[in-house]
Parts: sequence; C-alpha cells; structure tokens
Amino acid sequence: MTGRPRVTDKLENAIQKLVEVVAEQDAIRAIGLSGGERAFPEPGKGDIDLFIYCSVIPASQHRADVLNSHPKLIQIGETGLMENGHWGQADRVWLQGVETWMMYFTVAEARSELEEILDGYYVGREDSEFYPIGRCALWKDLRVLYDPDGVLQSFKNRLVAYPLKLALKVINHHLKALQDVEDLKRAVLQKDVLFFHYALDLALDHFLLALFALNREYFPSRKRSEVFIHKFKVKPADCEDRLRQVIRLGGQADTLDQSYEILGSLERDLTALVEIGRPNPAE
Repeated sequence: MTGRPRVTDKLENAIQKLVEVVAEQDAIRAIGLSGGERAFPEPGKGDIDLFIYCSVIPASQHRADVLNSHPKLIQIGETGLMENGHWGQADRVWLQGVETWMMYFTVAEARSELEEILDGYYVGREDSEFYPIGRCALWKDLRVLYDPDGVLQSFKNRLVAYPLKLALKVINHHLKALQDVEDLKRAVLQKDVLFFHYALDLALDHFLLALFALNREYFPSRKRSEVFIHKFKVKPADCEDRLRQVIRLGGQADTLDQSYEILGSLERDLTALVEIGRPNPAE
C-alpha cells in the first residue's frame, strides 16, 4: 500500500514546478536554492530562499502576473517587497505553507560582486548586518535548480579554493581591529553591560572572520558559526566553550572583567596560530 506523499516531497515538487514557471521567462538565466541539501523547514519554522539571476530583472508587475497565473501552486503571492539592496528585488510566496522568498539579481551585477569580494574589497560587515564574504559561502553551497548557461556552476568553480589574497587581507584587517580594545576596557571599568555588548559584537565579528579566513572557509554569517568552528582544525583550544563564556559572563556587570579577559586570551591564541600557520604569499 502506498502512503501519502511526505510534506518534504510535496514541497520539493512545488519548488520544481515554481522553477519551471519562472524559467519560462527568457530573461531568467539561473535559479538556485540556498542551504545546499539541508532539510526543508516545516510551515512556520523557517523559510526557503530562491536566488534568481537574470539578464534583465523582470518588472514587478510582470512577476506578479506570472505568479498569479498559477494559484494552485502558489499561495498569497506578493511582489516588490524589496526593490534593491543586498538582497536584490524580492517577492514572497508560500509553497505548501512554507514562506518562500524569490530574490532577483542580474547576472552582470552578481559576477561583478563576486570578483570584488574575492579581490578583497569587502573584508567585513556592511550596513550593520550584511557579510559580503557570506555571499561566497552562499554561492559555494547553492543548490542549482536551473542553469542553462552555467552561470552558477562558474561561480562554484571560482569558489572551490579560498583565494590566498583574500585570506591575507581578511586576517590582517581583523587582527588589527582586535587590537582596538578602548571601548571594551571603558565598558568594563564603568560596568556598562549594554556598552560592553556593543563593543563585544564588533570584536566577535573580527575574531570570527579572522578564524574562518585562517581555516580558508567563507564566513556565512553568525548563524551556524559553531557548526563550522567545531570542524575547524586550526583554532584556539576549547574555542567554542570559551566563546560561550565570553557571552555568558558579558551579561552581568560584575563579570564583565572576566568576559574581557577570556576574549583577550582568545585573541592572543588566535594571533599565535596565525603566526604559526599564516598563509605564505609565495604559495
């Protein structure tokens, strides 16, 4: 006896049908699904991100017409929710009850962004929340759904190895930034928890980006950082536990000094590891 199709199977089929519908437009040159082969979320417990690359991005009204022509496939389609910025022009639909974002970019701007990132023009966080290097992590693991011109495969080929030039720029920039502890020290002296967290957030960014570069791994974002760190071969001893201590002790005025000391010891250990294993420019 054949059972009912699983929710994941239904969702997989819905995504494939949506890709077929969108790809009927001549301007669409590639479509990928973020997250690699991770399991799909259940309704209300996450979302799906589709990255759509075009010769020219179709107008919002045209995209709406395409989506609205398939009411049995797509629930509550909304277009034009984002019109520019780091996440392109974005529409939102629901497939099998799962929130699904469709983000449109031009192939030309994506290629330019890739080369600028790899050349080291963007080594840190931009606009408070966006990590350009995270785009490389996304492209590297992107699940290709439609790629007749080999656009996404060319990105993946470009990202197989973390470029030495980028690794050196990222490591040097963030180790230097970690030396600026004025705000952290002031917050400790004043027992100012909120100010400490402001400075700590910046310091953690510098530490993580340098650590990831040392291990030649594109930093995706703060999400799932520990999963990567757990797999790293080059890292300070007990790195994950010490990072958690920094955060836990940084939540109370009376333990800010302990948080600061552990953070400092992590920075010193990371610097020592960099000196031992610093990539050789002659490689």
